[in-house]
Amino acid sequence: MSLSFILVRPARAANVGAAARALKTQGFSELIVVDSQAHTEEEAQWVACGAEDVLTNIRTADSLASLRDEFDLLVATTARDRSSPHTFHSPDELAQLLANKPQSRVAIVFGCEASGLSNTDLALCDLYSYVPLAGDYPSLNLAQAVMVYCYELGMKRSEQRIGLQQQSADEHQTQALKQRVLQTMAQLGNQQDEKLKQWLLDGVAQLGERDIKMAHQLVGDILKHTTKA
Repeated sequence: MSLSFILVRPARAANVGAAARALKTQGFSELIVVDSQAHTEEEAQWVACGAEDVLTNIRTADSLASLRDEFDLLVATTARDRSSPHTFHSPDELAQLLANKPQSRVAIVFGCEASGLSNTDLALCDLYSYVPLAGDYPSLNLAQAVMVYCYELGMKRSEQRIGLQQQSADEHQTQALKQRVLQTMAQLGNQQDEKLKQWLLDGVAQLGERDIKMAHQLVGDILKHTTKA
């Protein structure tokens, strides 16, 4: 999944710099600024502190509407309105939802510090998300909100990568076991038995991680004894 962060009309350079830093800490890089030049102010550079590359590579746009066609999903971050017919997803719920859309190009959209996203901008978005807060506590600062989403989405992306690495490792173990099974058949002189070979290889492909490890040990013992014989 390709993930971008869009700041619509940010007013304070410090918030843009802090947002860039938030992206960098979680491994994200695309920050888009709409209808603002706050990122060009020196204060943005000071606050970015180590994320100057994200700041330097900021893309700009005149309006959120001009970016609409670039993304499969635009996610609006906004205060939860209980009277609204929209479903509002917490950052954690959003991360889980987006995990099921690995091929999508997604952007998380943040409004300006004073008033958030306009109704026009909200109407352009596909999903709504909010950060649950205690009671009537004031809303988060713009940069703080960006950090919350960067953290949640970054953690979910890390989990997906670990899962893919484990899946890859399991696949390598499966292929290695298949080769050892073929080697064992050759040692036993029945490598020409195509029906048995296919039955064994199909069985190996269906084994779980624990069974694959046990099968490796068993086949290793067989190979050891047949080699001695």
